[in-house]
Amino acid sequence: REKVDLIFTAGTPTGVAAHRITQGTEIPVVFGVIADPIVAGVMEDLTRPGGNMTGVKLSQNQSRRLELLLDIVPGARRVFVPYNPEDAAPTSALAQIKKLAPDLGVEIVEGHARNNDEVTKLLNNIPEEVNAIFMLPDSTVNARLADLVAIALDRKLPVSGPSLIQVERGALTAYGIIHHKAGAHAAHIADRVLRGSDPGELPVETAEFYLGINLQTADALGLEIPSEILRSAELIIRAEKQK
Repeated sequence: REKVDLIFTAGTPTGVAAHRITQGTEIPVVFGVIADPIVAGVMEDLTRPGGNMTGVKLSQNQSRRLELLLDIVPGARRVFVPYNPEDAAPTSALAQIKKLAPDLGVEIVEGHARNNDEVTKLLNNIPEEVNAIFMLPDSTVNARLADLVAIALDRKLPVSGPSLIQVERGALTAYGIIHHKAGAHAAHIADRVLRGSDPGELPVETAEFYLGINLQTADALGLEIPSEILRSAELIIRAEKQK
């Protein structure tokens, strides 16, 4: 109604909402990020979006993240995956790992939570037989990161996160975006739009991904991280030195 010059969104749900409310208008939308814009239904072509939206997406790297988890925790054979099945971002990520899991000898144990109350119930009923937790890009579940990490540490379960913020807040490992860098990436695109570029003609770009390791959490879990993994990590949370 206020005829804004641009809408800038963060995350798949807000990007999908912006797409819905701006249809039939000329208000440009820049997203930073939508996990998979095609699966989310906001466009059909990443190279030439054609509508009023463009921005930054995630790479299709979830299978690689599962491989990295197994490199770090070889015994992780039953992996718990909590997610909101009504959100396109985690369902797209889940499809990636389900393709690879049988080849790796991994069983994916799904847990569904559509709202905060369901997340509470899910976290309080993590199956006893799982030996790792694999978080997805999911705003519903990830809003409860502190609770999830606390329960995982109590259960001695390693957690793999979809962005480095999870490592900063106690997850064992992550392979994904750094939110500030992804936002800056999308900001450059927004600047081009505000200077007159047509968002429908600007290709969707892919956020860079980084590996993070939390050695404090590794110590708490009794795990030793392979040196080759540490050498390739962008972020390492060091264990506190004993006084």
